[in-house]
Amino acid sequence: MVEPIGHTGGIIDPPDEYLPQLRELCSRHDVLLIFDEIITGMGRTGQMFAAETFGVVPDLLCVGKGLSGGYAPLSSVLCRRPIADRFWGDPAENPGFVAGHTFEGNPISCAAGLATISQILERDLCGNARRMGSRLKDGLEGLRRHGIIGDIRGKGLFLGVEFVRDPSTRESFPQDLAIGSLIGRRALGNGLLTRFDPHWIALGPPLILTEDQADEIVSILDQSISEVMAELIT
Repeated sequence: MVEPIGHTGGIIDPPDEYLPQLRELCSRHDVLLIFDEIITGMGRTGQMFAAETFGVVPDLLCVGKGLSGGYAPLSSVLCRRPIADRFWGDPAENPGFVAGHTFEGNPISCAAGLATISQILERDLCGNARRMGSRLKDGLEGLRRHGIIGDIRGKGLFLGVEFVRDPSTRESFPQDLAIGSLIGRRALGNGLLTRFDPHWIALGPPLILTEDQADEIVSILDQSISEVMAELIT
């Protein structure tokens, strides 16, 4: 079970060969490959699923959160036909995958999910995530002038920026400095919500992001880095 792009570790996107090799190993040894796409699914990486972004088909794929656009709690597990067939048959002997289902099939959540999927497809929000993600990533590259940017990672509108003491050696800042947290909190005060860690920040703007909004994200982050660095120097 893997996240195609690791979230809590700092938006860690794998080398191009990693997931295809993982798929091959699982197939060779008859091991199920499960993708946790709660974060990366529903257009976030520029395709409906990160499985498409990386060109790898898992055996099971878990989705949620973005599945209903945040309007109602909704999650789902998708699986390949051979796995589904194991759980379905004669209703008297094999009625399907039966588990706790207190909230199963909630009509309001399902309606929100259908409406969200329709909007993603009809408005080509996956395409917008690719275009705006590219624009945002280009803007983030411009922040290297501050001299503290390490990796800029991620796909589509799921991006992470690493902060390092020395970009050439990737030497980290001291843990107790928590520069990522300082910059994240300053950005929040300046009007930009991010997820931040002592060494990095993560950006996950809406799939409807516009060019002006992408540029504003970069501008606020630029300002926030400048302000924090000025305070550290003084």
